Amino acid sequence: MTLTDLTNSVEGNKPEPSVVDIGQVLVEVLKQAVSQGRITLGGFECAEVLETCPEQVMLCILPKVSDSDTMINIQHKLIEAHCWENDVNVVKVDSAEKLVSLLTTPDKNSNIDRTQDFSSILIGFPVDEMSSDDYQMTKYSYLFQDNQLDVIPLPD
Repeated sequence: MTLTDLTNSVEGNKPEPSVVDIGQVLVEVLKQAVSQGRITLGGFECAEVLETCPEQVMLCILPKVSDSDTMINIQHKLIEAHCWENDVNVVKVDSAEKLVSLLTTPDKNSNIDRTQDFSSILIGFPVDEMSSDDYQMTKYSYLFQDNQLDVIPLPD
């Protein structure tokens, strides 16, 4: 699914050729955030950042979990509420496993390992200026606030 497809479907226009794959944009945003050290992983750590400095958070990413995982679902609802209360953009992704795989791929700029908690992820604003991917992801996240979209499919 692409940003153009989503915008057109929301506006009622006929779909045009895809311009941006939003799942790939999110991957690029994650890679940039990891390399720049502006990523926070884990429910407790995310809650702490949202409590102390929510104005520094650009995006909250929550992976889809099964309905039977009550503790993570409650944690997501609380983090989501805190984000909305503080005007932090929230997006949901289709798979925690894909997210872990993307973030733990060996990279010279990454020190993330598979033992960390990936139940909630915060991405802070860049120190300099937002990249085009950051901007597109922020723009796309507004569709979640209107409940027009459910989850972002991450690439395999």
